[in-house]
Amino acid sequence: MVKSGLLLKLGLLIVFMTALTVYGAYHCKIVNGPYDKLTISNMDGIIHVIEDKVEIEKIVSKINEDKRSFNYNNGFTYDSLPHGILSFENEAEKVQIGYIVTTGNTVTKFWEIETDFLFETLPNATSKKE
Repeated sequence: MVKSGLLLKLGLLIVFMTALTVYGAYHCKIVNGPYDKLTISNMDGIIHVIEDKVEIEKIVSKINEDKRSFNYNNGFTYDSLPHGILSFENEAEKVQIGYIVTTGNTVTKFWEIETDFLFETLPNATSKKE
């Protein structure tokens, strides 16, 4: 009787810890920090540079708060799709996140985030071609 009670408690603890880990991973921040500049580029080169901190913060919030789906990226998942890079920069660091041009969704190693970015319509963006 003691062994079955101990096994039940251990099983419940494992289920609880697994659920807590999954919940934490789903709600953790992908991009964190104040950034001075956001460079948006696609396969053709730089398409926008945003230096408005309020606009950058809106984009960071959207990445951190929108719906996510677990999608382990093994390196070949999005190679056939038109893709781009979001480069967040400040004096101390540079963080790069991938996005799919056709859907506007942001992509990390484990998540596809349904951000639906349409960068052509962003205000305060300057177009640059390299």
